[in-house]
Amino acid sequence: MAINLKKVYHLDAEKTPERMIIMGDPQRVNMLSTLLDNPILISKSRDLFVYKGYYNNVEVGLAAHGIGGPSAAIVIEELIKLGTKYIIRLGTVGSITNEINVGDIIIPSGGSFSYGGAGLGLYFNNICPNTAPNYELVYELTKELNKNKIKYYIGSIFSSDSFYAENGYIETIRKLGFIGVEMECATLFALSNLRNIKSACILVVSNNVIENKVGDYNNSIIKAANVSLNVITKQFE
Repeated sequence: MAINLKKVYHLDAEKTPERMIIMGDPQRVNMLSTLLDNPILISKSRDLFVYKGYYNNVEVGLAAHGIGGPSAAIVIEELIKLGTKYIIRLGTVGSITNEINVGDIIIPSGGSFSYGGAGLGLYFNNICPNTAPNYELVYELTKELNKNKIKYYIGSIFSSDSFYAENGYIETIRKLGFIGVEMECATLFALSNLRNIKSACILVVSNNVIENKVGDYNNSIIKAANVSLNVITKQFE
């Protein structure tokens, strides 16, 4: 009897598309798979769903990376091993400025994290990694947002490891110039630069931490998904 030896430890796919959009929430991946032509579920191990399909007649994938840097790092590493070369993270972010509200979009110009955190502590020893996105992808995201007249902000994001401890240091990171807090951007940027692939993030504001505001942002998720799909399917050098 043949033994099915997986190429990677956690995902079941034999190969993944070169162009991927990743999200934390598996159910959001399921929902947005309906935007693809001929979507096929190619991995469902641990509910880290991975789909492949077509958009603008280009093969593209959607994948769930779970919550936090360590989970995201595993999925990102395995996607790269399976053939992915371009990644856009479509996620949510908490605004830590008064003017950025629920449903607004943030394009991170960079991501920071606590020393040794974000699932990166064993990667870089005492060297601070490069946690900047690929600027070609950032340019294309902002170009697509402008084309569709969608309001957005650009700024630095803090990637936290401890969701329920964030209130204790929000004021500190706000004073340091960050405009939002989430959990995975710095991990994606650091690993992308380390592994020589291109990545960027587009984030929808799910709550305003400063003003303690929450609300419905589903419409913005759909807009951000279409923007991401249009960008990830462009021709890149």
